Amino acid sequence: MLKVKNTKNGVSAFLSGFKTEDIAAKIEACKDGKCDCSCDTEIMGKIQNIELLESEDGANIVITGDVNADALAPLMKECFLK
Repeated sequence: MLKVKNTKNGVSAFLSGFKTEDIAAKIEACKDGKCDCSCDTEIMGKIQNIELLESEDGANIVITGDVNADALAPLMKECFLK
């Protein structure tokens, strides 16, 4: 499950059903421009920080920058849910 919503400074996403280590590896690959999904370089350039917070029932990804949920949700679905 993936839920993406706008925040004051960017976007917050909640993922359940995944290992936090797997999510962290995909995030690092995207940060390095080496992801196997279709990362949008223009959107990635607007991201200032990506923080992964593990919780009891899933993981929260907090993305800070000039981004919004409408732009990021389809990319995140392709990257994490494929």
